[in-house]
Amino acid sequence: MGDDEPAAGALPYAEVTDEAYAARAAAGFAVREFEFAVQLSGRCPRCDHSMTSTLVDGLYRRDASVVASDPDYRTVLCECEADHPARPLGLRGCGAHWTLRLEVEA
Repeated sequence: MGDDEPAAGALPYAEVTDEAYAARAAAGFAVREFEFAVQLSGRCPRCDHSMTSTLVDGLYRRDASVVASDPDYRTVLCECEADHPARPLGLRGCGAHWTLRLEVEA
């Protein structure tokens, strides 16, 4: 079985969070900075599958966007490619989410 193949009794999809998720992600994720984005790579703190999440400085829309109250804090979602039973069609990941404070050099 490969690293991201589902095991018997695979963890079902659930939109959940836990304070420990952020602590584990902050300790174990690799960070790559780009001009307008930050890429986070590591293992999901809930399902333990490898994942990569790209956070951009902003989304560009025709209508006015809402400015986040604190742009240093970002919500990160599990974006693993592994199978999680009960996951809605068209989504990725196990459903876990957490908030990280990004300290990116200007």
